[in-house]
Amino acid sequence: MAFESDHPDVFAQMALFQPSAIQPVMEIVDFTDRRHHAILRYLSSCQSVTSRKLVGRRMGLLLWDAGQTGHTPLIGAAILASPRFSQRLRDGSFGWEPDYPRTSRNFDEAARAVRLAGLARMMQLAVACALPPYNLLSGAWLAALAPFTAVGQEAFRRAVRNEPDPDLAAVVTTTGKGVSGAPFRGHRLVQLSNRSIEAAPGSEGDVYARVKPGEGSATLRAYFDGLASTTTKRLACDLLGIEEGSISETDPDRAMAFALKKLGIDRSVFAGNEMGIHVGMLGRETRQHLSAGTPRPTNKRPRLSWETVVAVWTKKFLPVSTGAPETATQASLAEHNRARRKKHDDACAYPQSKVKLSHLLAEHSSRTADESATASGRSELTSGP
Repeated sequence: MAFESDHPDVFAQMALFQPSAIQPVMEIVDFTDRRHHAILRYLSSCQSVTSRKLVGRRMGLLLWDAGQTGHTPLIGAAILASPRFSQRLRDGSFGWEPDYPRTSRNFDEAARAVRLAGLARMMQLAVACALPPYNLLSGAWLAALAPFTAVGQEAFRRAVRNEPDPDLAAVVTTTGKGVSGAPFRGHRLVQLSNRSIEAAPGSEGDVYARVKPGEGSATLRAYFDGLASTTTKRLACDLLGIEEGSISETDPDRAMAFALKKLGIDRSVFAGNEMGIHVGMLGRETRQHLSAGTPRPTNKRPRLSWETVVAVWTKKFLPVSTGAPETATQASLAEHNRARRKKHDDACAYPQSKVKLSHLLAEHSSRTADESATASGRSELTSGP
């Protein structure tokens, strides 16, 4: 990849890497900077589930490791954009009424105003990921907390330049491979705030809480209709007698929709795994204000201390520091220490050849060549004299 050769300083040098030396520092993304733009594109490719195109407001936080000898590699990043205007499970969790067009008789001006006020204080976390070897040290878990810090608030202020009272009160994210994801679990506010910040109701003491479908409510699922091949869509056009080329390339699924309807097949045939929606908030009263569309009082806008967050994070792979006292019980302490040691050792042993994403392309090419050779060998055996 061109990015990897153009920006080698982004990647960890494993011969010099020391987990005990890690010092995460944040940098606010400048979306007009070509280097930052290239980094964000690369990180988006690193996610196993790609994110949608960023729309509306945008903010990003790059996490750099300033503690390594001779270089400052990138740990990872949190990239956020405007939240979706409507999202059934999220909206229901805040008690927002369904939204209707102004031309509808069901349109409610007051309900629309509440929604707009809440969305103005909310962002959608599109990317929270970490590069090797920091991914082995729960680097994405750290990135998911970055928006809740003072630097995160400053990034939000820059993203909403015309907002007279910017306040990032909530972060929403969707997990595409299941109902939950490791970056959004186990952010215990008791530890992260030294008991100075209360958790939102229903979060069970965590920063992020999964929004669960109500009784009788449909679950949110991933859909794979977008993976239908061009050939399949062309056949769908033929099936319906649609002249090829009459369907706009900007709406490639239209032909499939027609074909499925003609055949009496429901779109659920493309339904995949259940997905999860998670909402991150700080403070007991935050949900109440978002539900009502009212601003939080200036003295009720808690932020996490980055130093404390880092101290809690490093407990996952280093001995306990003074900044984050031990929380494991005596009975589980030995198990916790073994888990820390394993993460530490796995990160240190990570091969330099696999730090960059391009190694996956090389492995894929190698597997393809091996499979071709095997197939050729079988063909020779079955077509012998």
